[in-house]
Amino acid sequence: MFWPLLLVVDLVAFRTDRPVAVLASFWAGGMLTTVAVGCAIVFSLQATSLVSSSRRETDAAVDVAVGVLALAAAFVIRRGGRHASTDAKPAPGRVQRLLARGLALAFVAGILANVFPGVLPFVALKDIAELGYASGPTILVIVCFYLVMFVPVEAPMLSLLVAPRRTAAVVESLNAWTTRNGRTVAWSVLAIFGALEIARGVTHL
Repeated sequence: MFWPLLLVVDLVAFRTDRPVAVLASFWAGGMLTTVAVGCAIVFSLQATSLVSSSRRETDAAVDVAVGVLALAAAFVIRRGGRHASTDAKPAPGRVQRLLARGLALAFVAGILANVFPGVLPFVALKDIAELGYASGPTILVIVCFYLVMFVPVEAPMLSLLVAPRRTAAVVESLNAWTTRNGRTVAWSVLAIFGALEIARGVTHL
């Protein structure tokens, strides 16, 4: 559930006059969106035969498909890294620009960054749908899942209230490490995850 974009969100927020409020606004927009979209996906899956009739075949198909996508993403990231200029600096994205412009737009940034769930969260949502819980417990599990996903925002937000200078230094250092090694870590993790997902899918057949 680790999401590098959240480190960028932290850094942009720290450069504003009200970092805690900016982080809280982004978190509120992100949680509202992810929980709403997550509930829609889970309840839609529960209403289909994908999780009710042949769970074994569904798990196999999803695992293999996700594994192939992860391997493809790893290949693209690794190949792109070979041709990337070491002096090139990424242009600020829409989310970063919105974050720097105020609390209301930080809330909007949280929504825009989370409208479409990633491939890996979709696997978790599929697993939640297969639990077969009632509506209340299902929503609670989805909320807990995304609370964990947003720890990279929640932890600095709370830490800023206790030790603002140390928190900023730690995030800056982590971001510097991610900038140097993020591409290698990303394609390596995706490759390992993809291979494991395909293997798991084969065992379900």
